[in-house]
Amino acid sequence: MMNLHARVRFLGASFVALAVVASCTQPSTQTGVSPSASGAADTNKTFVYGMPQNAVGGCDGTQIVVTVPVGNCPLLNQEALVRYDESRKTVAPSLATSWTFDGTSATFKLRPSVTFQDGTPFNADAVVFNYRRVWDPTFDANKGVKFPLAATVPFKSVDKIDDMTVKVNFTTSRADTMLLMTTYPAFIQSPTAVQKMTPADYTFKPIGTGPYKVTSYQDAARFELDRNDGYWGTKPPAAKVVIVIKQDANALVSDLLSGAIDASLSPALEQFDQIRNAGMTIQTSPALVFYGANFNVTKPPFDNTQMRQAAEYAIDKESITTLSKGAAKPMYGAIVDSMREYNPDVQGYKYDAKKAGDMLTALGWVLPAGGKVRMKDGQPLHVDVIQRTGYSGATTLLTPLIVSNLQDVGFDVKTVTVEQALQYTPQGYFDLSKWNLAVGGWSASIPDGGKLMENMTTGAFVPAGFNIGKYSNPTFDQKITDAAASFDQAKHDQLLKEAQVILKNEAPWLWIYQYQSVIAFNPAKISAAPFRLFGQLDILNLKFK
Repeated sequence: MMNLHARVRFLGASFVALAVVASCTQPSTQTGVSPSASGAADTNKTFVYGMPQNAVGGCDGTQIVVTVPVGNCPLLNQEALVRYDESRKTVAPSLATSWTFDGTSATFKLRPSVTFQDGTPFNADAVVFNYRRVWDPTFDANKGVKFPLAATVPFKSVDKIDDMTVKVNFTTSRADTMLLMTTYPAFIQSPTAVQKMTPADYTFKPIGTGPYKVTSYQDAARFELDRNDGYWGTKPPAAKVVIVIKQDANALVSDLLSGAIDASLSPALEQFDQIRNAGMTIQTSPALVFYGANFNVTKPPFDNTQMRQAAEYAIDKESITTLSKGAAKPMYGAIVDSMREYNPDVQGYKYDAKKAGDMLTALGWVLPAGGKVRMKDGQPLHVDVIQRTGYSGATTLLTPLIVSNLQDVGFDVKTVTVEQALQYTPQGYFDLSKWNLAVGGWSASIPDGGKLMENMTTGAFVPAGFNIGKYSNPTFDQKITDAAASFDQAKHDQLLKEAQVILKNEAPWLWIYQYQSVIAFNPAKISAAPFRLFGQLDILNLKFK
């Protein structure tokens, strides 16, 4: 829920998520290029960007909790050994210039002459320190620190071969391991800086090797980054980036129209016309980020599969496209049609209020004469829907749509709201006693259907993952595991298509829409504002007027 955006329009059948490896016994070698594909000349411009959601977990990518669509800070400040090249749809070099991968281990040749932003040398010792910090519970720097996304990488151990070579060993052979090595838990930090600060302080003052330095960070309000003139790669276009965080999306639109900011993520839907009439540009980009609700399968009424199916049919997902003015695309299953693993045969939960009502009646939940709430054995059909504060754009439509549509078919619905900062805590969504449906979003850490559905496996129960509703099916789990281990793309895809059948039949999630990244910006200052695959504005490839 954590968390997902460059252009996705051309994913389709050409999207090869596993292009990095040919087979589990045939090593692959990659050599390469600078992280910035634009090659645009740097400027002295300051870019001021408004966001309605706080980056929970600060700027240290290894500690960050909410990454979509607010992970801009670690993406600008830190790097991994490898990165995902969205234009080529493959893994590319970053802090490593080349590597070999045999399925259970990878040996990386490190980029020479790179230093962290505090002057600390980047070398094999730094990599070993970072990987042990995140994954080795016996390591001093690991103790007392939470790394929420660490379990997504099958890390086992790391060995220093020489000053500029490391070997990383993995717990299991996965076809997507090198893709996973591009993600937040593998971001490299300055060992010197990490050891000088407490983990809580460090996340707001991180020191990486990236193109920007963090110069100030006020949590939930504002952070500033200055261009790193000592950066080893292509210099980014903006000399300074200022991120302004306000949960009130209307306030951000006012800031845009007044000139206080240059761009705003997810502007309020009701202000689209005002924004355009003021001469501003609104741009949308499809993203591998999805919204809906998680069923709590541990207690009535949604411990019953048919009850969950009835709720799926009750939601008018098509209406959200109209209501959001194109900022959302309806979805009817776990995988959307832009992904290679999409199974068109299981997209079965289109809006059908009559069918939902008939299913509820068959389960014994009957509407009394003149009543609006279904009853059974003298009890009302009651559910609690939990949401967090700080939604903007199309996400503001989620809870009202769910509540209204469930009420239409006879549910008694109560809304429970928790503060954004408490969403994924025991005071929020992790307390299963508070809710039957949990409103939110989710994405994969990499562009692979298996990682999208992995969040629904038994292994993703809290605290290892974000399967907060505790859906569990051993057959489904095995198909996800087997797909991840398969270096045969056809077999990988078939297993995931079969897994989608299970999810369609058991309906553990209420799928509603695919997120479209929406940005409003001042065209007098910016000529292009591309998005990354998982919803972050691609600040490294902004184009200024």
